[in-house]
Amino acid sequence: MRRRASAPQVLTKGRVARPAGWIVRVVVLLAIVIPSLIITSPGYIAFADKLPDPTQVTSTVPEDTLIYAADNKTLLADLHPPGYQNYYEPLSDMGTLLPEAVISIEDRNFYQEPGIDPQGIVRASVVDWQSRSTAQGASTITQQLVKLRLVGNEATLDRKMREALLAFEIERRYTKPQILEWYLNSVFFANTAWGTAAASKIYFHKQTKELDLAQASMLAGVIRGPTIYNPLVNWKSAKDRQKTVLDAMIRDGKVTAADAAAAFAEDLSPPSHMFLPENHMVAPSFVRYVTGLLINKFGTDATYTGGMRVITTLNAPLQDLGQRVVTDNINALRGRNVTQGAMVALDPTTGAILTMVGSANPGAYGGQYNLAVWPPRNPGSSMKIFTYTAAIASGKFTMTTPIADSRISYRDPMSGEVYAPQNYDGRLHGTCQLQACMGNSLNIPAVKVELGIGVSTVVAMARAMGAPPYQLHGTDANGFPNYTTDDPVNTFGPSLTLGGYGETPLQMATGASVLATQGLLRQPYAIDVITRGDQLLYMHELDPGKRVLDARVAFIMQAIMSNDNNRAMIFGRNSLLTLRGRHVGVKTGTSDSFADAWTVGYTPHLVTAVWGGNANWNVKMTKGSDSYYIAAPMWHTFMQQALDTMGMGDEWYPEPPGLIHQSCKGQMAYYMPGTHC
Repeated sequence: MRRRASAPQVLTKGRVARPAGWIVRVVVLLAIVIPSLIITSPGYIAFADKLPDPTQVTSTVPEDTLIYAADNKTLLADLHPPGYQNYYEPLSDMGTLLPEAVISIEDRNFYQEPGIDPQGIVRASVVDWQSRSTAQGASTITQQLVKLRLVGNEATLDRKMREALLAFEIERRYTKPQILEWYLNSVFFANTAWGTAAASKIYFHKQTKELDLAQASMLAGVIRGPTIYNPLVNWKSAKDRQKTVLDAMIRDGKVTAADAAAAFAEDLSPPSHMFLPENHMVAPSFVRYVTGLLINKFGTDATYTGGMRVITTLNAPLQDLGQRVVTDNINALRGRNVTQGAMVALDPTTGAILTMVGSANPGAYGGQYNLAVWPPRNPGSSMKIFTYTAAIASGKFTMTTPIADSRISYRDPMSGEVYAPQNYDGRLHGTCQLQACMGNSLNIPAVKVELGIGVSTVVAMARAMGAPPYQLHGTDANGFPNYTTDDPVNTFGPSLTLGGYGETPLQMATGASVLATQGLLRQPYAIDVITRGDQLLYMHELDPGKRVLDARVAFIMQAIMSNDNNRAMIFGRNSLLTLRGRHVGVKTGTSDSFADAWTVGYTPHLVTAVWGGNANWNVKMTKGSDSYYIAAPMWHTFMQQALDTMGMGDEWYPEPPGLIHQSCKGQMAYYMPGTHC
């Protein structure tokens, strides 16, 4: 059992080595200071002009950016440059053991000296003169701080003089605790750790104040020679140095000999008691998405070294659930030649991204991409959400309008190509109501409806609902595809409603969220709050939503998409597209040749879009691998368990004013004014 050595609860001022040493100190100090008083000396003025501004010692040092989930507790990622980790902490948060150990071994007279140690300078000068080198150091903690933050480590007399003068000036301006705090947050402890907080976290997975005497003395010993005394590289040297530190603390009366002996005997050996640097990342695709947002807003340097604390919208339990569901389902579908999946879940009441699964298998092909946001994929029949919404909004169609499921050929006036859609099952199903055509995902009626209102109308609706379809325009010089979302609406063909143009899971979730909010578009967002220390850098403003769709149209679409009767012919009743005990609106989609499988659905507080397939769209799933087998199981499991986790029961929408409702062919139907059964 480890013992925490007895130590004072506040830092104590160490004793001076020998009182008589003050005579030597004063003499040498005067030799250094007097030239600075001769302000009329042109040589000194020229030299002083080259000195850095001593107030710059207070400037912030590069510090890691930490990204948290919405609970402000779950750490998602630690952003920092390679080989550098630093987390600023006040001296009051460090406890006493590590600061006392550092003072004893690095500068025992720290609290008495005026920034330089004249006695040490004399001693070091004699040694250096005898060895004809700079073998002996004499830097105080203040001088080391100046070296770290202001003048660098160049081994020249000029630098040494500037260091001493600046140290003297800094001691005049600032308190000892301030100087010690800045120093302990700047010093290098090897193994990427800069500062006490990083060293404590990396080596021992603790906060600085939680270190025991053995751990504190080990870390304090590293400072003088991060390479020589690195315990993960030179264990014997590190242990010898630890003993030197403990002896210094005994000498200064900071610990007892018994405490020091127990600390030296404590087992700190890696890997059980001391750890290597690690950078564990939770929800890597979401983190990369957030990192991109930070870089766009603050730049790369500030993102990786700005010391920001970023609270995101990610719901940690739902993210774990989503990743598990996607990974498990895709792994179980290997026999269908499926290797990847992605998911996005939004809170439609705010636009917050609750879950973002960018890959089912990061190690499989395509795992390096965030497939939730890029590249766009063929959404199949899930694109019919926008077709039928536009149709109802146009007033040309109602939910009960009869549509003939009969063969159709369409010649594109621009290209001259003939387009002849077919249903998924290759059959014709006679005439059916619009709502049943959508629910059963019949392709031919969808194209007829699309042509009835105009393809450009569907494009405009998808754009208005936050899901602008992508057009592919070849590749760039590096071979990457060129996608655009601002092409003229008359450049889209009738294959649009069947998913002939690209969408992403994030866009499809956004589009469905407009139905979930009864017509309000809230742009999805991932960051709630960004701070640096006590400074607020950013706070997401509550989005009241932009009205892009009549609430009555949204309600009619909700009635269509939530009615299990509308899906019964193709999917049967009580299928995976229903949630036991809950209302839910849902639409599936499968692209040609079984390259992509989608399911998109919503309730008033949760919207989820799921995609499954292969990162390389040229690699197809096995024949018959439609969305019901690939995406629907993921969507169903996630939605059911996520709503349970959120504590959401059965909730649905009240009928907005201004609708006409009446029974039509045995079930309730809703109409915009001027239309009827």
